[in-house]
Amino acid sequence: MKECRRGPFRLEISYGAKDSKQRIVEPHGVLLGLRSYLVARQPARGPELLNFRMDRIQTAKCLDESFAFEDGFSIDTYAAKAFGAYQDPAQYGEVVWRFSTAAADRAAGFQFHPNQKAEHQPDGSLIVRFHAAGWLEMAWFLYQWGDAVGVLEPAGLRDLTENYRRSDFDALP
Repeated sequence: MKECRRGPFRLEISYGAKDSKQRIVEPHGVLLGLRSYLVARQPARGPELLNFRMDRIQTAKCLDESFAFEDGFSIDTYAAKAFGAYQDPAQYGEVVWRFSTAAADRAAGFQFHPNQKAEHQPDGSLIVRFHAAGWLEMAWFLYQWGDAVGVLEPAGLRDLTENYRRSDFDALP
């Protein structure tokens, strides 16, 4: 894959089940995290970029076929559109979390998103704002904070997390 990125050259992959058919993709970058993803365009499916879980790529072969990156493409800008790896234009928007007074100092030490803005409140709480998609990944992450964090925006994420806020965690992340 590294060789293909240098071209840039197309990549032929077998993805998913062991007997899956080959796909031709145009690799644009890699997202690293709990799971790693190949960010690539699959011309047969259209112009949008897709995330392919690296652990699900069965085989990969660099082809001698070059392609052009989208003008102005930046893997950092692409990655910042999501909280984790999941990209969903319908979910993309402003995210606002409020950390309780008890959790504010701890939360202030975290970088939740590369473009976040943190605002200390007069009551001692902390408001964190950023723009991203990936509500399910946010919900999984917020769960560990228990009832020390609440979602102010968006309403869909607030609805997703509201019934899973717990008060019985002995420590904060």
